[in-house]
Order: sequence, then structure tokens, then C-alpha cells
Amino acid sequence: MRNTIMLSAAVMIISTAAAFAADLPMAVKAPVAAAPVSWTGCFAGGHLGGAVSDDTSTNALGRSINYQATGFVGGGQIGCDYQFAPNWVIGGEGRAAWTSLETTRNEFVRFPGLGGLLVPSQLRIRNDFLASVTGRLGYVYAATWLVYARGGAAWTREKLDDAFVSPNAGVFTDPSVTTTRTGWTAGAGVEWAFAANWSANVEYNYYDFGTKSLLLTSPTNRVTFAGFKDTIHAATIGVNYHF
Repeated sequence: MRNTIMLSAAVMIISTAAAFAADLPMAVKAPVAAAPVSWTGCFAGGHLGGAVSDDTSTNALGRSINYQATGFVGGGQIGCDYQFAPNWVIGGEGRAAWTSLETTRNEFVRFPGLGGLLVPSQLRIRNDFLASVTGRLGYVYAATWLVYARGGAAWTREKLDDAFVSPNAGVFTDPSVTTTRTGWTAGAGVEWAFAANWSANVEYNYYDFGTKSLLLTSPTNRVTFAGFKDTIHAATIGVNYHF
């Protein structure tokens, strides 16, 4: 009898608690920061990632040599977008970045005046700056995702030096040149608006600076490249603040 009374009491308590809980208002989660209702506006941010340069040199005899380097790229960007029709976005962006692209190769310098004598040399190629001004066209998906393609003008600062012992003077020499090259770029990316004024993106860009003749000079010698083609591939992640 005692156990029956205790069991009946427990059932009554549980039933009463359940009924009381059912009458309580449901808990409401704290609101999550809303993504922007429109991509229209201006933004500024930063990016970082990796880059690969793919260069080809051609000498006066038509001999071609390929050079590759890998490195870090990091910098900033600023731009503006306009959303229309209603899921399309058009805009423009300017970006500038520092890069650590550098490669060193053992080569030879030919001296036509000395019967075509070949002298061992160490050629170093560096790209330490990368910039672009591009337009972009994108499509908005689920309000917070933007898939886009971009294209426009690009610039890089390129430095070459070729160190060797000069057979003319019998001294070490290091002819060099620093040049800013102009070219074009094209790429694509995905951007995610994760908060009211913030977005993150992942993108790939290809840069082509064409083929250019280069003259490396020092007080005692000079080295000529009949043609030097410079291309760069860059993959980056970035974050933007939207005003």
C-alpha cells in the first residue's frame, strides 16, 4: 500500500511539472547578426595566400629557359559594388600586395667578343610587388553568397641580377635591373557575407605581363635577355568590411 501511494504521488508530481512546463514560453535564442540585405556599397579589407611565378627567358640565340618560384602574397583591397536585377552584382576593386616570389638558377653568360666564351653565373629573379585594378561581375545565391569573375589591368615589380666573374676585368660583377611591368589579370572567387558588415572570400587570379626585352647592367658588364615572359598564379583568402 505504501509503495502504491508513493508511486501515485510521483506520477502526480511528474504530470503537474509537465503541465507547468507546457505553459512556459519557449526560450528564444539570441539573434544572429544579419547578413547585408544588399551587396550595394563600398568595402575595404585584406588578403593573403600563395603565389607561383612561371617565367620564360629567351636569349639572342633563341634558347629558352623556364623558371618557377613559389612564395607568399599578402596585401589589401578596396572597392565598391552595385547589386541589380535582383541577383546580379557589378563592381570594381583595386588591390596591392607584397610577394616573396624568388628563384635562383645556375646559368651561363656568353661573351661573343671572346669567341663565345661561356662563364658560369647565378641568376636571381624576384617579384616583390603585385597590384591590380579590376572590374567584377557576380551572382548572388541565398542572399549571403556571391560567386564572381573579375578581370582588368595588373602591375608587378620585377628584379633580376646575374652574378659572375668577368673574364674581361677578372673581377666579380653583378649586372641587375629593376622594372615595373604592366599586364592583365583574370580570376574568379566566392564571397560569403557572414555578418552585417563583414564578408570573407576565396579566389584565384592569373596575371600575365607579356614578353619584354631586359638589359642587366653593372659598372663593368651587361647581360641581355632578348625576351623575358612573366606570368603569376595566386590563390588567396580575404576578409572585407562593408561600409
